[in-house]
Amino acid sequence: MVDFLKGKVFKKYGNALSLLCGFVGFRVFVPVSFLDEVKEGDEVELFTELIVPPEGAPALYGFRSEEERDLFRELVKVPKVGSKVALSILSHMEPEEFKRAISDGDVESLSRVPGLGKKLSERIVSELRPKLEEERIKRVPAELYEVLTSLGYKKSEINRALKGINLDGLSINEAVKLVLKRLSGSRF
Repeated sequence: MVDFLKGKVFKKYGNALSLLCGFVGFRVFVPVSFLDEVKEGDEVELFTELIVPPEGAPALYGFRSEEERDLFRELVKVPKVGSKVALSILSHMEPEEFKRAISDGDVESLSRVPGLGKKLSERIVSELRPKLEEERIKRVPAELYEVLTSLGYKKSEINRALKGINLDGLSINEAVKLVLKRLSGSRF
């Protein structure tokens, strides 16, 4: 499998670019937002995903980050979402914006993406919301759970209190105080 490519943009197409890596040119489908940022001759690095459909030709997709590629992989697993729709979503939404829309159940924002209707947007939310929530909980420091469980709270209570809280950049003490306010029902 082709995991990563580094090379010069040889030519740009409507939704792809030709990436010259040594003496080989790879046609790589990329988000339109990325295509707008680069010009012919630029050196770029792409995390890639090779899609081999049951019928038709294989296609190589490229992304700026592993996070973007991981979102693409999750999207193509959703029934009725193919690689073109997944690429359209990543062309029109930044990864954090997309994750926020999924977490908030914001079907309206997703429906504005070309190729997505309301039903497919609802399906994407229902399929990916639990996965994103599970991923977010995995990033919660174990120390936070230890402190709160030692105070008598159950892990399920802690997880409910953590919904919608961004712990990035907080110390353990700050995170404990924030979650305790939620758990105690305090509004200040």
